[in-house]
Amino acid sequence: MMFRFFIFILFLIIYSFAFSQKVGLVLSGGGAKGLAHIGVIKALEENGIPIDYITGTSMGAIVGSLYAAGYSPQEMEKIVTDPEFQNWAWGKIPDDYIFYFKRKEEDASWIDLKFKYDSIISPSLPTNIVPPHSMDLAFMQLLAAASAKAEYNFDSLFVPFRCVASDVYANEPIVFKEGDLGSSVRASMTFPFYFKPISIKGRLLFDGGIYNNFPIDVMQKDFKPDFIIGSCVASNSAPPSDDNILLQIENMIVSNSNYRVPDSNGVLIEPDVKMIKLMDFHLASDLIKIGYGAAMAKMMDIKKLISIRVDSVQINIKRTQFNKEKKPLNFKNIYVSGLTYNQSLYLLKNFIDNKDTLTFNKFKKEYYKLVSDDQIESIFPRAKYNDNTGFYNLFLNVKREKPFGARIGGLISSDNLNEGFLGAEYKYLTKVALSLYGNIYFGKFYSSVYGRLRLDNLTKSSFYLQSFISMNRYDYYRGSSFIFYEDNRPLYILQSERLIGAEMAFPIRNQAKFNSGVAFNDFSYQYYQINSFSLKDTTDNSTFYGFTPFMAYERNTLNNKNFATNGHFFKAEIRYYLGTESYTPGSTAIIKESSKHQHQWYYVSLKSKDYFYFTRHFNIGLCSNVVLSNQPLFSNYTATLLMSSAYNPTFHASTIYIEQYRNPSFAGAGLEFIYNLTQNVHWRVESYHFLAFNPIVKTDNGFKENINKVGKYAQNYSSSLVFTSPIANISLSVNYYPWHTQGWFGQFNIGFLIYNRSFHP
Repeated sequence: MMFRFFIFILFLIIYSFAFSQKVGLVLSGGGAKGLAHIGVIKALEENGIPIDYITGTSMGAIVGSLYAAGYSPQEMEKIVTDPEFQNWAWGKIPDDYIFYFKRKEEDASWIDLKFKYDSIISPSLPTNIVPPHSMDLAFMQLLAAASAKAEYNFDSLFVPFRCVASDVYANEPIVFKEGDLGSSVRASMTFPFYFKPISIKGRLLFDGGIYNNFPIDVMQKDFKPDFIIGSCVASNSAPPSDDNILLQIENMIVSNSNYRVPDSNGVLIEPDVKMIKLMDFHLASDLIKIGYGAAMAKMMDIKKLISIRVDSVQINIKRTQFNKEKKPLNFKNIYVSGLTYNQSLYLLKNFIDNKDTLTFNKFKKEYYKLVSDDQIESIFPRAKYNDNTGFYNLFLNVKREKPFGARIGGLISSDNLNEGFLGAEYKYLTKVALSLYGNIYFGKFYSSVYGRLRLDNLTKSSFYLQSFISMNRYDYYRGSSFIFYEDNRPLYILQSERLIGAEMAFPIRNQAKFNSGVAFNDFSYQYYQINSFSLKDTTDNSTFYGFTPFMAYERNTLNNKNFATNGHFFKAEIRYYLGTESYTPGSTAIIKESSKHQHQWYYVSLKSKDYFYFTRHFNIGLCSNVVLSNQPLFSNYTATLLMSSAYNPTFHASTIYIEQYRNPSFAGAGLEFIYNLTQNVHWRVESYHFLAFNPIVKTDNGFKENINKVGKYAQNYSSSLVFTSPIANISLSVNYYPWHTQGWFGQFNIGFLIYNRSFHP
């Protein structure tokens, strides 16, 4: 009898011990490689292996926090394979949320330098490559409700959780066990130079992998589990070579970590991700499969060590109950830090009155508007649940953009198109935003001076008022030495423009704007109408002076200034020209008399460019340009064409005078095939076609407009290999014009070819 009783007690002890086993999961950092942790968690859940505690660093902190916040492995997989996850990883604002109304004017800058009032001679250089806006918002969206449910105690999450960040000033790791979960994870994954650091309780924090990239010690100290499962996708840095600066910096910054687990009560899973790069987030699906396979390969060892099993149905019931108790992310009160009272009013005018509630979706839309504002450098959002109101308080830690800025850039070209660019800007922020901007281009082909004063008022009916002045000069004679025309094409053309104007603009939803105003302009042309001239000869001169009322609708989500690969662009514009043409003949002119004529005409232009995703590597672009105008004939054939609209579909075509591509009215269309070799390198092949309406033609007696006729068809083809570096494009292009005697032209360029504002038709 006693023996049976002893056996029964022993069975109870063994049974109790088995079912009291606690399992801790440790997740390493490793950038995109860390997405393999999701596959590991998926395999453990499917096989009934309990996960009682989680510790993680960097990407391990992200994956671990999602699981601890109540997301299933399937939900986590859906999150990281969604295209929006790529936006978070690369700091891209989703197309639907781009606030084009506040988009910075395009120019040829490579580098932006920023200055404070007290440090004009000490510029501030960028501290991060990837903008954090999308990522900061995503962490709040995904984790704020779980933080509130756990009452900001990480032990009360769906799974108790810890993550590690680094205080580089104190030279020590920081372990988060309470507070805002999203902020803690954001600190843990802030790899230096890639992401902007954040401050928590006065401490500037970076990636936890700097001091502890595999927090097994945190697991042992805080949770003391019976068994530890480690998922490791990282390793200590290799010894640096003398020509690998990135590896040298990594060795200086990142301390060696212990990537081992105890042999007696631990299993280490090491997914084979050696060939995966730090930012290969587009391989999320593959990485999850790799992690799943690596965990399944170790499953027999895990089951030998861990006898307890958990039913997946019970896990899902527990997870569902946890998620049910989360409070929806609706805001009642908004608190702004980092700005003065008046500057805060500028910010808050974008939101509803504090007496009302603000849903997350509405906040998301307004948030992206504000981070698009050139007056704002960054906004770090944080939500904290208020038991008294039943809503979240929204805290916005705002960093204002520095008031002074300088831009440096230009173009280095194998042709005679080399130019420098300098820009400067001053920004003033109170209840409204004021900015003063100016730039100068200096080169043989193109030179320009531009300035504008802009006043922004952001409300539910936002608008801006702007005045501008621009002077542009195009020297086609010196600009492109390789394309001197023959057969009645002019060898010398100098085109100048001076304009001053004012406009008012309104946003149309997020991606478009409508603007209208008036400009006073002065167009000037110096040219020869013959092929043979000497230095003693003087040019013919034509000018047109008048004013131009205008209105335009424009939307733009293109991803590159000169060589876009995705996005959409559309612009519809109407102008009315009224003014006086003056003609002064030169020494080679056939007509020796000066003349003046009053002219007025309308101009309607429709431009579009759309890129479509076909596969991961292949995109197609479609573009079109239609111009309709009743522009009258000017004093001679060349003057008429110079004043007419030009179809410039490619980088190269915009740098030369193409008689075949000029006419008051025309239609142009193009097809672009783009093959993406890597994230930053693509090859494009383009075909463009031009058709003139009522073409201007030369006759024996002069020239005329062929009314109600279509003619003057031309085409060109282009192919380019393009590298989009963080500061400038690098391109090697070949262009073919079938109608030209030379036919083929090559170009190598570094930089951007951008023109200041012009009201030339």
